[in-house]
Amino acid sequence: MKMKTVKLAENELATLKAVLFTEIQRVKKEKANGANVDDLLEQYEQAFEALSFAQ
Repeated sequence: MKMKTVKLAENELATLKAVLFTEIQRVKKEKANGANVDDLLEQYEQAFEALSFAQ
């Protein structure tokens, strides 16, 4: 997969982080209920961490 660089406004970055955080919480609840979502959860957490370094 080829990586691309994109420019985001501060509010766009904040929106992406908020959505990812919400999805991480939802997937964690699904996992607690027995769903097999480990890969998805890992991808969301990696994306959230990457956005934490964005400026």
